Amino acid sequence: MRRESARPKVILDTMPLVKLFAQEEGWEDVQKILVKIESEEIEAAISVVTLTEIYYKYVQENRPDLAESRTTSLRYAVYLRKLGIGEEVAVKAGEFKGKYGVPIADALIAASAYLEDAIVISDDPDFKKISEIQTLTENEFLSRL
Repeated sequence: MRRESARPKVILDTMPLVKLFAQEEGWEDVQKILVKIESEEIEAAISVVTLTEIYYKYVQENRPDLAESRTTSLRYAVYLRKLGIGEEVAVKAGEFKGKYGVPIADALIAASAYLEDAIVISDDPDFKKISEIQTLTENEFLSRL
């Protein structure tokens, strides 16, 4: 029997989820990761900031229907923990924002990953700037499993 701590621990950034929803290049890798998450081979979470980014993206595209359905599907995905923004995350995000000049949403997601000791799954280059966290693309992550 595998020990609970032996499972890889990840935080999915917004970009992989957008790829999946839009079936953009690389979406199949995101789907493979989600299958492993659902089968409990991987421990996974998203920041609540991802819900904001997803909702905002579809509203900007004048698709409030998709904004609602996509965020609802993520909110009720029981296999993804939702990480809130408490004081520790807020302060660490401020540190990352100040030190690396990354967007505040990325700083908040990175701070959550740092405090959770989790790998960020994203191809957003801003995460690679933050030396305190590990960031892998979907393909890189799959190749290491």
